[in-house]
Amino acid sequence: MVSRTRQPRETASSSGVERILDAAVEEFATRGYEAASTNLIASKAGVAKGLVFHHFGSKEGLLEALFDRELGRLSGIVFSPFAGSTELFERLHQLTMRKLELAARHPLSAEFLEVALTEAPPSLSPKLLARQAQLLKSAWPRVLEGLDGSKLRAGLTLGDAVETVSLMSEGLEKQLLALSKSRTVTMAELSARAWRHFERLRDGLYR
Repeated sequence: MVSRTRQPRETASSSGVERILDAAVEEFATRGYEAASTNLIASKAGVAKGLVFHHFGSKEGLLEALFDRELGRLSGIVFSPFAGSTELFERLHQLTMRKLELAARHPLSAEFLEVALTEAPPSLSPKLLARQAQLLKSAWPRVLEGLDGSKLRAGLTLGDAVETVSLMSEGLEKQLLALSKSRTVTMAELSARAWRHFERLRDGLYR
């Protein structure tokens, strides 16, 4: 039986595109944008280097296409419908833990997104940041859906509270993600740490 790696790959196909993207995730995530090699990406994908440029035009185009795929794929999981508690800080804690658990299950994808947002060429970086911002803008209504804001201090709306907490929780998520990568704490310990911080924020925003 002929192995898949020896089958002809001269024609363009959706499976060929996916193999290139899958190989590119690892290459960009482990080597960074500048050091990433399109030769190695093509080799790992089992295609000719010319096919990479046929599909994506350039290394920059490959990064852009991969960013769109990975951002959409991971955010679809992170912002999937929330079930259970309608309490604001429990919901935000759930959101944080989804991000951490997803990064633990798909470390290369998470690392790639960080590389794309911090190392993309100046000609591409604003586009990627704008796409991330647009996705978050469209996703937040799902986070807020069904939440009970009756305990918030007078004059605060759910939108106000979520905006404040989300800005503050960005630093917390980076800290917890670093701990997760170090493998020195369990996911349960990370969850407990995250909740302690959300409790403090809750006490400041609730009546």
